[in-house]
Amino acid sequence: MTRNGKIARLPRHIRQELNTRLDDGEQGKDLVAWLNSLDEVQDILSGDFAGRPISKQNLSEWKQGGFLEWQRRQDASERLRDLVELSEDLQDASGEQTIANRLAAVLAAELATETRRLLAETTDPKERMRCICEALRQLNNLRKTDQAAARAAVEAERWTLECERREEEERAQAMRRAKAEVEAPIWDALKRKTMEPVFGGGEQATAIVDFLMEMDEKYKYPPSLVRDKHPSNQTESNSIKPRASAVSLSPT
Repeated sequence: MTRNGKIARLPRHIRQELNTRLDDGEQGKDLVAWLNSLDEVQDILSGDFAGRPISKQNLSEWKQGGFLEWQRRQDASERLRDLVELSEDLQDASGEQTIANRLAAVLAAELATETRRLLAETTDPKERMRCICEALRQLNNLRKTDQAAARAAVEAERWTLECERREEEERAQAMRRAKAEVEAPIWDALKRKTMEPVFGGGEQATAIVDFLMEMDEKYKYPPSLVRDKHPSNQTESNSIKPRASAVSLSPT
């Protein structure tokens, strides 16, 4: 709410000091005299109110308006400070709990305190039952929030584990590919050493083996990929065997 009275138009630091002195119980006549003695106040009164001084009536109106709003803000601030202190105490006790969990604990404590106060002040059975039902409803809402937070925490942990599993699998695949690429020339050399004697050795046998390995490379998976896709199937039976059609290429 915007106020436009004499005191409401004063600078903030003056209004703050006035509210503090009112809150301390200082007499109104002393406060009026103090306000009218300030140069800043005189400048505002001269410019906006034709030099008319602040009166006891002005102060009384301020006490019923701006001062009460200030008191409510002070009470709210004090309450907030209390909650922050309580949250810090809960943090010390809860260790690694999140701020949301600590705040939920604070709200649960507040709910319990307020419920006890209302029950202590109420003797009518119907009103007591209404207070209890309302407290149970609020408690149920808190529990739903706790359950949702717990489910979110489980999902977050599951997602983290899944990401770690995928990263580990990708690292393992990368290592297998790198190993296959390193081993491929060795396997090719062993195949060549095994196959060339089958075709009698010499340059013609080398040419036949080159042709067979080229066909195998062209129409099948490369040796490195075959080993990567089926690492458990790399047995002696997987080695390239001379085909019947290839025997006709040997000299008659």
